[in-house]
Amino acid sequence: MALFLTVIMMRYYLLALGCVVLSQAVVGSRPDFCNSECPEFDSVRTTDDYEVRRYRDTTWVSTKVSSVNFGLASSSAFQKLFAYIRGENEAGVDIDMTQPVLVKIPEETTWWLWKEYTVSFMLPQQHWSNPPRPTNTDVYVEVMPQMTAYVKSYGGWADGWSTDSHRQEVEQKLTEEGRTFEDNFYFSAAYNAPFEMTNRHNEVWVMSSNGRK
Repeated sequence: MALFLTVIMMRYYLLALGCVVLSQAVVGSRPDFCNSECPEFDSVRTTDDYEVRRYRDTTWVSTKVSSVNFGLASSSAFQKLFAYIRGENEAGVDIDMTQPVLVKIPEETTWWLWKEYTVSFMLPQQHWSNPPRPTNTDVYVEVMPQMTAYVKSYGGWADGWSTDSHRQEVEQKLTEEGRTFEDNFYFSAAYNAPFEMTNRHNEVWVMSSNGRK
C-alpha cells in the first residue's frame, strides 16, 4: 500500500512541476535549489552546522493528517493538496506548484506512533491577497508570519529517520551554544520530486523561540 501511494505521489509531483511557470516574477535572487517559486528569506548567518534564515510572511494551503509515520502522512496529504491546486477550489482555477513541500512534525513523533502531521504547499504570491477557498473541508489556507529558522540542508530523501536525525543534530548544537528554540515541533522541507535521483535538496527547520507556534 505504501509503495502504491509513493508511485501515485511521484506521478502527481511530475504533473505539478510540469505545470510550473518558470517565468514568474520573484523578488530577490532565487537559491540554486529552488526551481519554482519558493518562500523568500534573508540569510542571517551560516555556520558549519546550520544556516540562520529570516523568512518573510507567506501564505500556504495546508491539511492535517494523523498517521503511523512520516511517509504515509506526506503521501496522503499531498494528494489532497494537489487536488486543491488542480482545481478543487471554489474558483475552479489551477494553481502553480511551488517549493518546498513543507511538513510540520511533532517533536515527540516516533515511526510507530499515530501523530498529527501538517503538510503545506506555499501559494504563489499572486494568490496571497485573495486565495481560492478550498472545497475540501480538510484543506485550509493559512498565513505563516515572519519567522526565524535554524536550517540544516542535506541530500538524499526526506523520510522520518533522516528528518529526525538532522533535527537532533541542529538542536544539540543550539543547546551547546545556549540558544533558545521551539522544542514542540519542527519542519521538514522537500524540494524534489521522488523520481529525481541526483542533486536532491532537503531541509530541516528548527524554529527560533519566536518562530511559528
